[in-house]
Amino acid sequence: MNLFDHVRFLHESELFYDLKQLSCIVISLCDNNSNTEVLSLSQRYQCMVYYGNSLYHLGEFLRAENIYKKALLLKKALNKSKGKITATTPVQPSQDVTSEVDVKYKLYQCLSQMKQFREAMSILEGISSKQRTAKVNVALAKLYVMAGMDRSAITSYKEVIRECPFSLESIQGLLSLGVKGADVAALVMNGLPHGASCDWLSSWIKGQAYLATREYGNAIITFKQMDQKMCLKDNVYIVNSIAEARFYEGNDTAALTGFQRSHQLDPLFLKNMDLFSYLLAKEKKTVELQRLSEQLMKVTDKAPEPWISFGYYSLISRKVARTRTVYFAQKASIIDPFNVEAYLLKGTALFELKKSQDASLHFQEALRHAPHRYEAYHGLISCYLSLHRTREALACAGKAIKTIGSNPRTLTIYASVLTNEPNMSAKAKPYLEKAMKLDPSYLEPVYVMAEILLRDHQYDKGTEILDPTNTRAREGKERVEKHNDVGLESTYDLEDMEGSDNDGDFDGSDVKK
Repeated sequence: MNLFDHVRFLHESELFYDLKQLSCIVISLCDNNSNTEVLSLSQRYQCMVYYGNSLYHLGEFLRAENIYKKALLLKKALNKSKGKITATTPVQPSQDVTSEVDVKYKLYQCLSQMKQFREAMSILEGISSKQRTAKVNVALAKLYVMAGMDRSAITSYKEVIRECPFSLESIQGLLSLGVKGADVAALVMNGLPHGASCDWLSSWIKGQAYLATREYGNAIITFKQMDQKMCLKDNVYIVNSIAEARFYEGNDTAALTGFQRSHQLDPLFLKNMDLFSYLLAKEKKTVELQRLSEQLMKVTDKAPEPWISFGYYSLISRKVARTRTVYFAQKASIIDPFNVEAYLLKGTALFELKKSQDASLHFQEALRHAPHRYEAYHGLISCYLSLHRTREALACAGKAIKTIGSNPRTLTIYASVLTNEPNMSAKAKPYLEKAMKLDPSYLEPVYVMAEILLRDHQYDKGTEILDPTNTRAREGKERVEKHNDVGLESTYDLEDMEGSDNDGDFDGSDVKK
């Protein structure tokens, strides 16, 4: 074995620390021996690539970036020298030499690890479209999404599916960018072998399309059919998708049950465990949330979900300072700078620390990335109300109805803002009535309506709308009866709102009594 063979063997054996030292020494020998050819030009190029790989695997991304760039310069010199890879003493067949495309992809990986996304995009765009492999197009699509270049992202995802029709991530990517489910399904089916039957794939695309268009009821039906009727019973991804749809439609109880089932099926599964943690925190299930956080951190500390889970645990735990929640949220943001759940967690933590102005900025950022997230609207409205910015709270609540749609949660939060001004309480009633009609089991509009009736001294009506057969409603009834004589204070202490007839951009025309 010659010197290059030893370098290659260390690379194949994945002895990266040894490889880092030996390849560095070999490159120095080549640079300082002008009279003797230690390695051929092609071998020097390959040795440089191996050196970069060792640094990348050891987490030295900046050094790896530098070495890969040097390797690309050597590759250009190699191409100019004879137009193809040759060696005085060939050790490797030419097809074993790392391609320029693969080196550029490695360079992209280094830059992404250092959060230099624009530079990473520039490197991949330097690869001609004919040379772009599926992994290059997937990487480009994600970078385009980050940069808001949706049309370019769609083009890249389509190229991936043409080459790899089972690229489920690319299918979800296209759907999230607004491509119709039927068009995506046609693109996928055209890429499958003639006569291939994939009923489960058609159903899965249909369910994901419903999720992307926020038709959560249809998504739940589709995924439940896959869970019950096809050979996908207890598949963790299908179960998780059902829980995700339940969460986004606002059915916290069913979502919590779904995520619990998903976690039981695979305790090491990460997807949507941040949403699961949020629900556990909301229900004050401290012990279960602590156990979940510890399990997720054992899986990896390189994903945002474990940090978000710990963040919610610290938020509700009396044993941990709430400032730790901000730290955990920041850790998640460093890992994934575009993570919506990290923005929501940090905003919630800052709001709890009475830093409403700072919190509002994070909720705004969450809305920028996910304009259909109810939790972001709720958090931002809470910040505005605490800052006595009632006009902005009302405008935000109106935007929630316009963006998400008229559902019990958005109608109730809009009415809740209205009720903070006594002269607008009557205007809130139609929203609450519609919310109660849409979902009689959703109790928040019942409570808000009861508060309005109490404020108007209509105690009998306030008692009547509370269903005594429901535990939470019974507690609400006791609250009403308790205040029959003493009255009920407003939830928020707000300044008088000038021009209270102005209810923001939302005109309420879609609310019918």
